[in-house]
Parts: sequence; C-alpha cells; structure tokens
Amino acid sequence: MKGGTSKGLCIAVVALLIATAASYVITANASAAVKVYNGPKEVYREIGAKGRPSWLPPPPGQVNEEPTPEPDPSIDKWAVVIGISDYRGRVYDLQYCDDDAKDMYNYLLAKGYPQGNIKLLLDKNAKASAIMDAIDWLNSWKGPNSEVVFFYSGHGSTYDGYNDGDTERTDEAIVSADLYLILDGQLKQKFSTFDSQKISFTFDSCFSGGMDDLQGNGRVVVAACSETQYSYDGTSDQQNGVFTYYYMDGLNARNTVEGAFTYAAPLAHDFVAQNYNAQMDPQMYDQYAGDWTF
Repeated sequence: MKGGTSKGLCIAVVALLIATAASYVITANASAAVKVYNGPKEVYREIGAKGRPSWLPPPPGQVNEEPTPEPDPSIDKWAVVIGISDYRGRVYDLQYCDDDAKDMYNYLLAKGYPQGNIKLLLDKNAKASAIMDAIDWLNSWKGPNSEVVFFYSGHGSTYDGYNDGDTERTDEAIVSADLYLILDGQLKQKFSTFDSQKISFTFDSCFSGGMDDLQGNGRVVVAACSETQYSYDGTSDQQNGVFTYYYMDGLNARNTVEGAFTYAAPLAHDFVAQNYNAQMDPQMYDQYAGDWTF
C-alpha cells in the first residue's frame, strides 16, 4: 500500500513538473515573440528634427550606394513598406518584421507596382525621420485616383497624455528603428491631406487596433490585434509575424484586403492561442466601397 501510494505520488509530481515546464516554455516563447516595446518612450517631433529628406537626390559630390529607381507616374500605384527587426542597440530586436516587409514588397511588385513607386524601409533605414519623409514622398506623388499602400511591421507601444491632435488620453504608436514613438494622431495628421480614394493601411504591431484613427472614405485599415492586445512574431517555420504569415497567404490566394483578412484573422487568433496561450484578435476598419483589390 505504501509502495502504491509512493508510486502514485511520484507520477503526480512528474506530471506537475511536465505541466509546469510546458507552461514555462509557452510563456517564454510568448515573451520572446511579443511585439510590444517597453523601452524609454520619446515621441518623435518633426520640427527641428528633420535632416535632408531621404527621397531627394543626393547633394552634388555625394552618390547613393545603390541607385534609386525612378518613380513611374504612368502607373498610379504607390506604397511605403516598413519592417523593423533590428532596433537601436540589441535589447529591443525582433525576429521577422523585416521579412514581413520584404514579402509585402515582393507581392506589390508582382501586382504591377514599379520598384521606383515603393519606398521600402528596413531596420536601420526606418528611422523616424525616414518614415515621415517617406509619407511626404508618398503625398508628393499620389492623386485622387491613386492606389496607395502603407504597411508597417515592428514594435507597437502606447503613450499617455500627449496632444497629437485627437481626444484620446492613451495613444497607440509605431516605433521607429531609432526608438521614437510615432503616434496614431501624428499618422492621422500626415495622411489627412491625402485625396486618394483607395488607401490600404496594414499594421502588424502591438496595440495596432488603435490605428482606427486613420479611417476615412476609400480607406481600409487592417491591424494584427486590438488596441489593448499584443501582436506576435511567428516561429522559425513561419519566418513572419503570425498575422502577416496568414495575411500574405490570404493575399496570394484572394488578392483583396477583405478576403485576405477574412482568411487570416481566425488562423492568426488560433495560432497565438494554441502556441503562446495568449489572445490576439485582428481588426479591420473598412470604408472602401466594394473589395479593395490590388
């Protein structure tokens, strides 16, 4: 009897240890994959912070390392695509955000976007000033009939009490490679002068559901999670952020923002629940009439 009790107790202890270890692995994996930024929070201020816009030709005597393809205005499709895995220092680095951006970039090329009509900002090239300059560049080319894409994958954050032009106390933000916060209201102001009636915004970042400030006629805003949730990097098998992994599959199969979102949202939700024991509910704010087709 004593032997049986002892054996049963050992089995129970082993089972508890296995369960605890599994829980720790899930928690550790989720912590490593989460796209939340917990570093020092400094809002980017454009006044006095801008250098020479990255989209201008180099000054006399200076040559870019790689020739920049000229825009082709005969094809009225324009995009800014941003992916940041390598942040300033080493503490805040992510895994696959630059891969997310490269996949979107290649998708747009396949859909007829000329190379010169896309600003691709990866890692150290996605400083706050470069992101703002790229939006200005986008604004300088687009027109009312333009097809416009803005894609961001990287850290997300929040900031309390900053007057960025909206009425929210807590603002959502994307985080530049040089660790500045660009708030939702700042992005709203940047895009407020865009007259294009076909704009797609995609954010694979924590708290990205709060980017609903960018809503407007002719626009569709897709976010990897709600404004209170985290977004997650995927596994080594996926080589993408979780949401972008399924979203790109949806785009390749259906070629519309709405179709891709409908495909990706439940799959991304279930993957995060099963693999990270967390909640991630992708969001879409759609004010585009019909399907937003690339």
